[in-house]
Amino acid sequence: AGLGFYNRSEVAVGIGYVSSTTQSNYLSESSSKTNSFVQLPIFGLVLGSPGELSASQWHGSFGIGYSRQVIFAQPISISGVNNRSSLLDKFIEKANDKGATGQSLDDEFHSYSKTADSPEAVAYQAYLINPNAKTSGAPFQRYEPNLATRQLGTADNEGALSQWDISYGASYLSKFYVGLGLHFSKINATSTTYWQEEFVGANYVAGLSYQEKLVNTGSGLSATLGMIYKLNSNLRVSFALNTPMFFDQMNERYDATLNPRVFGIPSFDSKGNPITITRVGAVKLTPNEFTYQLTTPFKLSGGAAYFFGKRGLLSLDLEYVNYPGMQVSSVELSAADNINFENKYNGQTKKNFQSALNIKLGTEIRLSANFNLRGGVATWGNSYSPTYDSIDRTVLQISYGLGYRTNQFYIDLAAYQRASKDAFTPYALKNTSDYSSASLNLTNLQLMIGGGVYF
Repeated sequence: AGLGFYNRSEVAVGIGYVSSTTQSNYLSESSSKTNSFVQLPIFGLVLGSPGELSASQWHGSFGIGYSRQVIFAQPISISGVNNRSSLLDKFIEKANDKGATGQSLDDEFHSYSKTADSPEAVAYQAYLINPNAKTSGAPFQRYEPNLATRQLGTADNEGALSQWDISYGASYLSKFYVGLGLHFSKINATSTTYWQEEFVGANYVAGLSYQEKLVNTGSGLSATLGMIYKLNSNLRVSFALNTPMFFDQMNERYDATLNPRVFGIPSFDSKGNPITITRVGAVKLTPNEFTYQLTTPFKLSGGAAYFFGKRGLLSLDLEYVNYPGMQVSSVELSAADNINFENKYNGQTKKNFQSALNIKLGTEIRLSANFNLRGGVATWGNSYSPTYDSIDRTVLQISYGLGYRTNQFYIDLAAYQRASKDAFTPYALKNTSDYSSASLNLTNLQLMIGGGVYF
């Protein structure tokens, strides 16, 4: 709807510096990791229409723009000494739960590619878990399970949810403004986690490293309808509806590699003679590729802005997001399997997420004929329900900026600081007292310089 205010054309571009830091606490040890980079977050073109469309009552503008809606950049680093468990215990539980045997896990291994079809089969081929000698299957075991385990983990995220917008906004008597936008989104996100363990005082297995990589790509479409109404020369109110974004094909690829480090593992050669294995090569997980459809939540927002003449303004915006409305499905599955897939994951979404209210308060002060000072504070409500965990993931953002504007061009400097909390669980076990999660404090600093030219 804001395009209705334009009476001339404009092209704008911006460049930004991003620094994301995560401070973690895992098993009473603190760690920190930072990721910094430069990006091109925004580009926009507005074709203004000073001419009137109908009896001097309507005029409008057409806009096209590019922006990065979400940046995946938050890094994680954790470390600590675990006296209760190892990642291998997770693989053991998986092998026990599916009734695996040594032979069945061998059947999952492909010698030509050195890949196995499940994480537990990977661990078995790496000589890190073993079947019970009496049953040749469950309960699986590992060497020296009572040793303390020195654990180190990192997670690196990269990519973005980028969006191209095509919009049109019109003004009626310079009092009522309405606009419609179509949004073409593309997500490209990669998450790489690296987990390392060292068994303190071990005689057989020194430790291991396990790397996982998850890549998500997809394209989506959504629309926005917005309206602004001038109640008087000072007060304006607004309303906007963002439809859910539909990704018709989300592509997911997951793979992993396990590298064992051994001192000496007792075994037998092909003739049944005892031997000691002192070197074990890496074993990879067979890549898992999956395609599904994703529908994001709808958003409903409203706001008001009060103008103090030409001296400045004060604005308030409220946004409601229906997170439990997210849905997934998969056309690559059979009808019955898709129903089970939807029931499982959509049910988890409804259980673990809640609707949230986002609040944004901003102000702008005109310092002179050319300079403007801006500031704002915003909160994004916690989207996770109390049934998921007790962490309050509310995001707080403080922003400030300075703008210089003439009749021909403008330049804006802006800074955004965000802070929130989260958690990271490297692996989970049936007994919650046997594993730990890391508490995370997330901070994000973004510096931007942008400008535009009128024509």
